[in-house]
Amino acid sequence: MNKANVLQKRIRLTMVKSMAAIAVCLTFGYPLFEKAAVDDRSYYEIELNGQVIGAAEHEETAETALLEARQRVTQEAGTLVYMDPELKVTEQERLWGTRMDETQITEAMYEVLRDSVITPKQEAYTVKINEITLHFATKEEVVQLLEDTKNRFDVNNEFNIELVEDTESPFTALTANVSKAGVEQNDNKAVVFASMGGEETQEEEEPVFVDGLLSVGFEQEVEVVESYVSAEQLTTVAEAYDLLTKEKEENQIYTVIAGDCMSVIAEKNNLPTSRLYELNEGITENSILQIDQELIITVPEPELSVLVEEEVTYEEDYQADIIYIDNDSWYTTTQVVQQEGTVGHREVVAIVTTRNGREVDRQIIHENIMVESQPQIIERGTMTPPTYIKPISGGTLTSYFGPRWGRMHEGVDWGVPTGTNVYASSGGQVISAGWNGGYGYCVLIQHPDGRRTRYAHLSKITVSYGEYVDQGERIGLSGNTGNSTGPHLHFEIIINGVAVNPLNYLY
Repeated sequence: MNKANVLQKRIRLTMVKSMAAIAVCLTFGYPLFEKAAVDDRSYYEIELNGQVIGAAEHEETAETALLEARQRVTQEAGTLVYMDPELKVTEQERLWGTRMDETQITEAMYEVLRDSVITPKQEAYTVKINEITLHFATKEEVVQLLEDTKNRFDVNNEFNIELVEDTESPFTALTANVSKAGVEQNDNKAVVFASMGGEETQEEEEPVFVDGLLSVGFEQEVEVVESYVSAEQLTTVAEAYDLLTKEKEENQIYTVIAGDCMSVIAEKNNLPTSRLYELNEGITENSILQIDQELIITVPEPELSVLVEEEVTYEEDYQADIIYIDNDSWYTTTQVVQQEGTVGHREVVAIVTTRNGREVDRQIIHENIMVESQPQIIERGTMTPPTYIKPISGGTLTSYFGPRWGRMHEGVDWGVPTGTNVYASSGGQVISAGWNGGYGYCVLIQHPDGRRTRYAHLSKITVSYGEYVDQGERIGLSGNTGNSTGPHLHFEIIINGVAVNPLNYLY
């Protein structure tokens, strides 16, 4: 056996002996070391309300710290509070471990107890308005809140508020009843009823009208129930008033686009059409909307809205409703005034309804004519006028209606290959078909509504003078005749002898 092998065996033997020695030391020495360490200091794990907060050297430290933490929570609350702490102290054997002093344990317990305090509840009155819930200590506070909200518009405090039991509610609840001070039934309302045909007034008696508030009320349902809440949940009258009366948004604006009308806009924005007219003063059913015109679709409103009905008497100029005479032989685009209207003058009694001070309705219940208004009489057509379609399929719009090269271009041009079919934009009679100077080969059609259409620079004409054509019927082929810089169709619409922009009339 060579020297190298002998040396390797000696090394392996030495390593085995060393490892055996270490194992013996650990086996017999570790228990002695652990016992010495454990015996030196105790380790008590502290758990409060199921949460481990640390450890102490003595079990009594945890109990003392809990007492101090409870006293601190009670002092900060300023009132009797309910706590149900669950303390668990467990002795454990540890070689190493951090132990907390009494101050540290007290602080940790305070944090746990503060979050577990059971606040005492007290009798209260809960007010529900839509999605808002408010809690008040007394019923008088609820009444005060509603009175303050009402008095913004009942400045003379003519109406009182009382909370009465809601007999229709399945549980004990109160509702706000608004009534005129010292009056069982509103006399003004009785007068209104009589003036509108009620049976309580004898025919020979003249109705008596008295200006003033007829009614005041809340638009939203106000429900009040008795409840039990903590002191932190109560609100003050001032805080609640600010919340309920604050207008929380700005006017929202809608911009008119092509194809819009009031009913379409109302449907888009989930509004009644009547509400849309109400929001946009001056716009009526006869108003014509313009593209890019701005309309109000919502206005800022508080959480609790006050509705007021007031009877008012005033004088005004007025105009009688227009009288229309239908003419079945005219198109709807034709109207002729047969009699001019005149302005009259009258005294009226009206019931005006406001929401949060903004007028939302006005109904005239009585009028005294001083100067009678003569109505305007208008004769109008009932037939639907013909429509106008693009006279070719495809093509590129190469020239618009308007000034061009120092002169007026009285139509529009579409660039198309020579020989493209040209169709009648609307039905009518051909009043010209042939060569027409700078227009080249040209067709002119007279339509039943008095308008005319012209088709120029044709390469071929397929209709004759005096012929009647239908909308969409072929009348020729496009070309490059006359004063033309390339193959295209020149198209005009003429109204009362004046060329107009065809793009405004095509469907």
